[in-house]
Amino acid sequence: MDTMTAIRRKLGLLRAADPGLRLFGAGRHRHRSRPVAGTDTVERVERLAGVRLPEDHREFVTSVADGAPGPYHGVMSLDEALGELTRSRGTGVLGADSPLTGDVDLQERLGGGDDDRATHLARLGADPEYAAGLSRLRTEYLGTPWTRGRLPLAEHGCGELLFLVLRGPRRGTVWVDSVLGGTGLYCLETDFLTWYSRWLDDALARAEQGMFDAVDARYPFLRYGDNPRYRMVVRPGVS
Repeated sequence: MDTMTAIRRKLGLLRAADPGLRLFGAGRHRHRSRPVAGTDTVERVERLAGVRLPEDHREFVTSVADGAPGPYHGVMSLDEALGELTRSRGTGVLGADSPLTGDVDLQERLGGGDDDRATHLARLGADPEYAAGLSRLRTEYLGTPWTRGRLPLAEHGCGELLFLVLRGPRRGTVWVDSVLGGTGLYCLETDFLTWYSRWLDDALARAEQGMFDAVDARYPFLRYGDNPRYRMVVRPGVS
């Protein structure tokens, strides 16, 4: 069984395993896959980007679904991704290289080290200089050149957006933009298909076992990737 056929099969199993839509995000995507992308849609995105879509992502949207159940609130269709760009920055940003090479952690840029989020938020409320520094960094990393060459993939929630780099040194990798949330820009260190397949296998296992609780972790949006920042949180007395 080839990879795309296996994905289609697992999506059917997931739909059957979670009829109550209890998995996170299922209430929005409802485990529904949309029709595959037509040639005109794919070519329109590729003209705007000036490059071909990464092969794994291209095969997914043309043979599995253009808009699918997926991590968090679901994988956007190509039209939805272009709509997101139009609302925020304009589709012209697709046609230039992304300068991203590695994580941009705003707390680290501010000298906050590896503090947990509660410590970070407490410092924002107590240290005006720290808060002003974060505001400056947000403005910088929400603008060019950092928004170039990337295609929106999925909403994580709370202003966090996963995206696929189409151009530049990290072409083909999945990233998360959590600049609005005051965290930063992070590479999952995986391609689209690895990220999606890991989510699908995990979602299916959790649904079949009736495990619907949220996972407690540092940098939770890095789940299903290989970035070492992601760590499960182990709390005393909790199994």
